[in-house]
Amino acid sequence: MLYRKLGNTGVSIPAIGQGTWKFGEDKYKEKDEIEALRFGITNGLTLIDTAEEYGNGGAEKIVGQAVQDVRNNVFLVTKVSAKNCSYEGVLRSAEASLERLKTSHIDLYLQHWPSQQYDVSETMEAMVELVNKGLVKYVGVSNFSTDLMQEAQYHLGSVPLICNQVAYHLNDRHIETEFLSFAKKNGVTIMGYSPFGYAPHVFGMKGFPEVESQERHVLESIGAKYGKTAYQVALNWVLRQEGLVTIPKAANKEHIVDNLNALGWDLQKDDLDQIEINFPIDKKD
Repeated sequence: MLYRKLGNTGVSIPAIGQGTWKFGEDKYKEKDEIEALRFGITNGLTLIDTAEEYGNGGAEKIVGQAVQDVRNNVFLVTKVSAKNCSYEGVLRSAEASLERLKTSHIDLYLQHWPSQQYDVSETMEAMVELVNKGLVKYVGVSNFSTDLMQEAQYHLGSVPLICNQVAYHLNDRHIETEFLSFAKKNGVTIMGYSPFGYAPHVFGMKGFPEVESQERHVLESIGAKYGKTAYQVALNWVLRQEGLVTIPKAANKEHIVDNLNALGWDLQKDDLDQIEINFPIDKKD
């Protein structure tokens, strides 16, 4: 397993975690979701990301069932909804998440989105309180700009902001500009979500056949050199960034095996050059 440092904490976490978006929405899928998480943990994917918004708390309940007897081996991340980011709202949300997750503490607690209702100072004050109570170990944010990260850290005081969870994939590379360098300089780990993006012209859509496109052909041609799939090439490419981890959703064992096979090899320079040509950075993003 490839590990990365979590900010400046000295803690190491897996470079690939397990995302749980859409978990807990269908009771007929619960058993498979729990089994997938358990299988991932057994194979080293001990970083698990969830949120109170996923399945209206259903995803947290799934995670709680999956980790109950292996909690000490898991690094657990969850998120407070922007609508609950008042001081009291954060405290209530954290307590509710702890109950659903069946745990005494959250390893990393994130503000899910910038709030239009509550000032970041109020939210971060509550985060500090949770850390002081021992209910949260580390604090982070999600979908925050560099300016908002600075503001959050100011209001956290001596409690470090150690993570920002943002989209990062071949069709969304905006963090490769000043954002990523700012995070590295300030000891903020980037946790990239949706590593396969929202690109049906590249990866197809669930329930539909595989698609043919120039971008897809490039990834498949590169993958053929290593005995890997287009998905594994895309995931390996994401992980080329130091100081970054990624949390692909994996709802079954087959997906987890696919994700694990993105590790243990490196894309060569000519492959990276081909990707650069076919998936350029959108400077206007």
